Amino acid sequence: MKIKNLTFLITFTLLLSTLLSCSSNDRDDILNSLPEHDHDEMTKVILQFRNNLDPTLIREFVYEVPEGTTDVPVTNINLPSGTYNVEIKFYAQHDNHLHDVTDEIFIEDADDHFVLYQKLNSNGLNISYAENDNIDTLGRKLGHHTVWTVEDQALSTVYIYLLHQPAKKDPNISSAALLGGEIDLEAHFNVGI
Repeated sequence: MKIKNLTFLITFTLLLSTLLSCSSNDRDDILNSLPEHDHDEMTKVILQFRNNLDPTLIREFVYEVPEGTTDVPVTNINLPSGTYNVEIKFYAQHDNHLHDVTDEIFIEDADDHFVLYQKLNSNGLNISYAENDNIDTLGRKLGHHTVWTVEDQALSTVYIYLLHQPAKKDPNISSAALLGGEIDLEAHFNVGI
């Protein structure tokens, strides 16, 4: 009987010492493996346009997905011709309120995200990724800050895709499906003057 108790005590002591001897890196790995705040239900996008010639001229266009629907609504953007610095912001539903997840996407999880601006039937609209755009650890632009040039008589449909873990990040690709990954959010805008 004493040998069984001694064997149990030795086994327990070894197990306990193994658990307590984990390095701080091991504990950090365990803590970092815990799930993050889950924001899969993004329901709102804001595009903020700032005119290059008059930075005080700011216009915001809001895209919202109504709760409980799978429809993809369309938001109209009406702007005078000109060049605009545009910032995109994302919001997710959390505990009965909207939570700004923009920094989480473009700073904390930059390697996992990319925004594609796909122009359809485009006339008089150019969209480029800005010099001050956020980048991932490989130096690839993410689409947080863009420059939109709107010409006279511009008319275009723009599909915006927030992609999660795309296989590549190419702003010139013709379709989100060619980038791989999952679509976290799809937003549709009509641009006209």
